[in-house]
Amino acid sequence: MQFNLSESNWSTQDYNLFLTELESLGDAKFRKRAETIVRTGYQVLGISMSELKSIGKEISKGNPDAFLKIAGTENYESVIIQAYVLSNMKLNLDEFTKLCDEYLSKSNSWATCDMVIHFKQVTKFRDEYYQVIKNYLHNSNPWLQRSGLVFLLKFYNLPEYNDNNLKLSAEINSGDYYVQMAQAWLYAVIFPKNQEKIYHIIKSDPTSKVAKLTVRKIKSLRHTSDEEKERLTALIN
Repeated sequence: MQFNLSESNWSTQDYNLFLTELESLGDAKFRKRAETIVRTGYQVLGISMSELKSIGKEISKGNPDAFLKIAGTENYESVIIQAYVLSNMKLNLDEFTKLCDEYLSKSNSWATCDMVIHFKQVTKFRDEYYQVIKNYLHNSNPWLQRSGLVFLLKFYNLPEYNDNNLKLSAEINSGDYYVQMAQAWLYAVIFPKNQEKIYHIIKSDPTSKVAKLTVRKIKSLRHTSDEEKERLTALIN
């Protein structure tokens, strides 16, 4: 980018110049592929994730607070950049919670939800933020539910949390595919060290979409043995 990302004060004029240059980075072929995979309601420019990550990192070196205050939802890429900016900021619990809530209020696809895997600040206040995640999971907004589940599988796949993680996930009764897929993903991550508990969850409702997605996900993992694959398949047939 020619625009100086690390030295901008992020006035309205600065932000408009940034958007103009961001649009110029778009690639039609990449855009078509991204629109098929992501299915967001936002305009898609077609910029690689590596480029977006680089832009977000550069912004975070300057005045990230000012950027996040002015940044909107003009396109999918600008929202992803906001996540990368947030992921590089040094924040306390209250600051992180506020900015994360603001970011997730703009989330409208699995891809924007899954950007929370970069929010490593959570590890500094893991216990305290667990309460915030519970609120996400109990919310009727499927994007918040998916984000909460992704937080759990990324930062809370620990022995002291996994029983509660399973309980919280089991309490979700969503018909949304992306929430169901996140539940399956969580169970697959927990499976290697808690196999019998995951088997129990699958057996409790073997015809459900979540059970089928969980089996498919676990079977796709390299470390799943042939014997485990056979047992999993038998549970849903």
